[in-house]
Parts: sequence; C-alpha cells; structure tokens
Amino acid sequence: MEEFKIIKLPEKKEEKTAEEVEIKKKPIKDDDYTPPKKRYLFLLLLLLIIVISIIVIRTVSTYEDFEVEKSWERQDSAESHYISYNNNLLKYSADGIFYTAFDGTLIWNYTYDMTNPSVDISGDYIVVYDKKGTEVDIFSSKGFIKSIATTTPVIEARVANQGTVAIMLQENSTTYIQMYDKKGTLLVSGEIHPENKGFPVSMALSSNATRLLLSIINVDDGEVSTELVFYDFTSAGKKEEDNIVASYQYIGTLIPKVDYVKNDKAIAFADSKIIVFNNNLKATVAKDITIDEQMKSVFYNDTHFGYICEKSLESGEVVNVLNVYNLYGFKSVSKELDNNYEYVSLLDNNIVMLKNENEIALYNLQGFEKFTYKFDDTVYDVIPTTAEKRYYIIQKNKTEEIYLK
Repeated sequence: MEEFKIIKLPEKKEEKTAEEVEIKKKPIKDDDYTPPKKRYLFLLLLLLIIVISIIVIRTVSTYEDFEVEKSWERQDSAESHYISYNNNLLKYSADGIFYTAFDGTLIWNYTYDMTNPSVDISGDYIVVYDKKGTEVDIFSSKGFIKSIATTTPVIEARVANQGTVAIMLQENSTTYIQMYDKKGTLLVSGEIHPENKGFPVSMALSSNATRLLLSIINVDDGEVSTELVFYDFTSAGKKEEDNIVASYQYIGTLIPKVDYVKNDKAIAFADSKIIVFNNNLKATVAKDITIDEQMKSVFYNDTHFGYICEKSLESGEVVNVLNVYNLYGFKSVSKELDNNYEYVSLLDNNIVMLKNENEIALYNLQGFEKFTYKFDDTVYDVIPTTAEKRYYIIQKNKTEEIYLK
C-alpha cells in the first residue's frame, strides 16, 4: 500500500489594500506636437507663391473670343446715349430718358424736348440738362423729382449725392453760378464778369455739395491763362471773402476740364499737365504732372486717371501711347498701342476701353491687352458686370451679355 505524503501548501498572502498597492504610472506622451518653424515658413512661402502666380496669370492672360450668354433686342433713336447706373441702364436722347434693366424691362421714363441733352450722376441722383438750352431735370432711381427752368442758357450742370444741383449759365459775357436743392429751392447765386475774372469753362461739385471748383480762362494782351477757384460753403468757407478758400493761376495753360473724384479730391486736366489736389480746406496741390507730349484724350474714374498721347518712333512712325496713374500721381503704365481709336474711357472695373465704330480693345492697368474684337454692328458702349470676364455690349438695336474666353 502506497504511503500518503503530507504536502504543505504555501500560505496565501493577504492582498494589500488599495492604499498599500503601489501603482506605477506609465509616462504619458505629449500629443501637442509642434512642427519645426521651418515647416511653417515653407507653407507660408508656398501659399505666397500660389497667390502671386494667380495674380500674374490673371494679369497677363488674354481672351480671343467670347460667348453670348444673353441677348435682348432694343428700339433706338439715332441719337441715343447709354450710361450704367445702379446696375441698370440709362438711355437718354433729345426726346427723353429711359431707365431700364439690361434686358429692356422698363423701370421708369420721362419725356422732355431738348436739343443737346447732357447727363451728370452722383450717388443715387441724376441731372439732365439741355446744353445751351433752359431746362434742367433732376431724377433719382425712383424717377422724376424736379424740373428747373432757367431764363439764361445753361452751359453745365452738376449734381451731388443728396440731389443738390449746381448750374453754370452764360448770357453775353456774364456767367452765373446757381445752386438748388432737389426741390428746386435756390441756395446760392453769384455772377462772374470777364473784366474781373474771365470766362468759366468747366465746373465741379463735391459729393456733399460743400465745395465748388471753377476753371476760368482769361486772355490778357494775347496771353492765355487759367485760374482754378475753389469755393467752400461750410462754416469755415463762409469766413473767407466770397467763400473762396483757394485759387491757382496757370500762365500759358488751358484747363478745359475739372472734376471731383474719390474722397472729394479735385482733379484738373490741362493741355500740358494734370493736377491733383488734396481734400483739405485750402485744396493744396497733391501732384502736378507735366506732360511734354501733346495729349489726344484724357480719361478717369474714381481711382485712376490717364491720357493718350502721340509719340514719334526713330523709324518716323507715329504711335499712340497709353499712360495711367493712380490718384496719388504714381504712373502704373506707359504702353505703346497698336490700336487706333475714336473714343477712350476707363471703366468701373479699371479696364481701359478703346473704341471705334464697331471695334473695341480692352487694356488692364498694367498695359496688357486683354481682349480685342470687331463686331458686326455699331458698339455704343461696353459696361462691366461684377464678374471679371462678363460684359454688357450695347450695340445698335440690341444688348448682349458676353463671357470672354
């Protein structure tokens, strides 16, 4: 019989309490990884290269054709003129003015009888006047507001953002300056006699109607000069004699055009120079640009201005040269043009448009020709849309919305 062996089992150790158990924690790795600074610089440089590349491509890219997105038929008189206004279209002629959408939908119209109608627009207000006639009509986007009848022929009229109208009238050798509110109430009236000042040829009204600028030409002993006179109708200007806060005399210079542009900076276009003035009480000169060549045309909008002059090459060929400046007087481009033209304008999208009867050429401010085309019908005007490559082409008897490609 097999003997039994007594096996002594090991005693079970008492488990330590939670307080006695020593918990060893593993080190936790930090998840907030910080990439090297060089990586940030690389990404920033890459982004900068992409942005610059996009800008360069958009600047130098050109378009050779277009696609007609929409087309609308119109009925035109022989002397119709077109202006972009509040993202719609103004058409005016000797018979009246029509405010329509681009598709021809009538918003409002007004009939009158003018021989030589001209238009000025500021903000929401429009003034239509009969040059050398006696009728001045005020409108807004809602339609007709007031008609002002004069007894003296109207030379020029300007409107401000709140509907105030300045009118230059001339009878014999005396010039009259009158300002009215939009209800037709006379606010300011004055006379200019040639023996004292000369003959006003151009007038500009600031957007808030507090400033008026006159270009006055004088001939003395066969020598021509122009005086630019700044009037101020604020409390500060009333302290000055006849509200004149500044005047500049330019001997041997004709200045046939003056205007107020962005931030009420005044600009004057002479036969041999362009002058930009600061928006301060004394209208100090910000930039005086002397032009050696003969200017053929001038153009401007609220941010830039420029001119086209003729230049003789060494070969004897005469070419047109496009010159564009910003309102600080810095030149952005001087470009020899391949195109001849009858009309030039600076569109609201800062594209320079050259136009003949049925041919247009579009240049950007860097001097690159973006698009040129000869249409089948007469082109009255080109109006940009909010999209970069879309334009309204106002042609004889139709309006087309095109997309450049």
